[in-house]
Amino acid sequence: MDTLELLSKLEDLVDESKLHLFSKTVINTEEFFKLTEEIRHSLPEDVRAADRITREADRIREDARKQSAQAIDQAKADAARIIEDAKAEAARMVDASEISQLANLQAKEIVSSAEEEARSVKGGADEYAREVLSDLESFVAKVSKTIQHGHDKLEQRASGELKK
Repeated sequence: MDTLELLSKLEDLVDESKLHLFSKTVINTEEFFKLTEEIRHSLPEDVRAADRITREADRIREDARKQSAQAIDQAKADAARIIEDAKAEAARMVDASEISQLANLQAKEIVSSAEEEARSVKGGADEYAREVLSDLESFVAKVSKTIQHGHDKLEQRASGELKK
């Protein structure tokens, strides 16, 4: 059973134990201590789960970083190859000035296109990494909220029992 289920069972035990006639509460102490012990044992598992989630987030972030770096490296390599191809083509066309001008123009367009593609790939990789981190941040926040809720319930119960 997870911590929230155990807390709910503990709450039910307390609710069932109230004697409305005398404004007193009689609790089955054996059941109460059994449930509190189960809660105590389940909390470290929740903490371990949060730790696993954090490690997974780090792994995803590192994977996204590596993928974006690979994409950028590939785009740079493609751009360098295209530039070399364009230079070779331009050298062959040097004979005629009009052909040479056309080759230079095409080489510039190819370089510009390759640079734009590299920026686009990097932007896509960065966006993917942001989305993954945002999703992970949201999930970790939910887990943290659940843990805090459990602590708050325990504190409320402890305060209520101390007042009686």
